[in-house]
Amino acid sequence: MSIVTAVLSILLAALLGYTGAMKVMHTTTAAGNAAHLGIGTRQSQLIGAAELAAVAGLLIGLAVRPLLVITTAAVIALMVGAVAYHLRAKDPLTAALPAAVTAAAAAATLALAIALS
Repeated sequence: MSIVTAVLSILLAALLGYTGAMKVMHTTTAAGNAAHLGIGTRQSQLIGAAELAAVAGLLIGLAVRPLLVITTAAVIALMVGAVAYHLRAKDPLTAALPAAVTAAAAAATLALAIALS
């Protein structure tokens, strides 16, 4: 495992832990974002649960490479969905940027995980 892969995995886990917890707890911010994007409470909480599951996958994936590959691919899919919802809501591109950057970081982690296998 390279140091870069480990650092990216840990940073992604921290970010997804934060955003996932907000969605699962249905904070005011998460509720407002979900409503703006046309996502119901239950769906938002399920997305948050998926983000929290990704935290476990990213951290355990540091020791179990196949899990890291699967988890980073799932994070990419999740973030592509987030970008699509922002575009559907006709948000400015800057609103979709955090999800796009997260997808890019997950893609870099995936590429490193595969290359270093």
